[in-house]
Amino acid sequence: MRFKRILLIILSGIITNLYAVNVQAIPTLQLDIGGGSYDSSTDTIVSANSSFTIYAYLITNSHNSLGDTYYISAALSPRTSEPVDIGFFTFQGNDIEVTGDMTYGVPPLETVVTQGFDPGDLSRHGIFETYFSEFGFQFSGDQISQYNTADRADSGGEIPSTGTGMYYAAFTVDTSNLDSDYIIHFDLYNETIKNNGDVDISSFAPFSHDAESCHDCTPVPEPSTVLLLGAGFAGLWIFKRLIMVIT
Repeated sequence: MRFKRILLIILSGIITNLYAVNVQAIPTLQLDIGGGSYDSSTDTIVSANSSFTIYAYLITNSHNSLGDTYYISAALSPRTSEPVDIGFFTFQGNDIEVTGDMTYGVPPLETVVTQGFDPGDLSRHGIFETYFSEFGFQFSGDQISQYNTADRADSGGEIPSTGTGMYYAAFTVDTSNLDSDYIIHFDLYNETIKNNGDVDISSFAPFSHDAESCHDCTPVPEPSTVLLLGAGFAGLWIFKRLIMVIT
């Protein structure tokens, strides 16, 4: 009996440790937004302003190497099935007309077969089918300390700027010229191509670690605007002081 009790204690400890490792594990692929917060109702990291920087992260393993090509999809939300002209957003300095420069369907972007959904595509996860754009890139050697993007966004902490263990790529985004009834949702993944030319998803960032632009957010003021506001307040203060002296 004593031996069985000891064995149960050991097994319980092993299971507990395995569970703890699983809970604290950092995904191989993640997205984050500078200054972004976590929306627990959608399990998504949301930007604070219409102009922001989105970060893609990679922890390499046997299926995801530094030399692979990775992709960020930028999808129109809420889901839209008909072409509309509702402005544009900017990704890394390039204007993307919505929906004129976008493709309808589910990522990844197909090159040979029809864009229609198949089991190897990204899960719809409440976003697709809709119009989307896809941006391919490769990670450089730049690294920072590993962290869980969902945890950071939920706690409101800062994004690490030093360290090693996780590769990153940064992209500037601006949605201030997009209709305020819509947002842009971002997913991160890499791809594999089948013999028939069908492009499928190989690995992807968990949907709890994806990102999107904010609803009805205020554009970040230009420096000149901030200076003008400051000058205006200063002038108002001086005017009030003069009135007090005169009276």
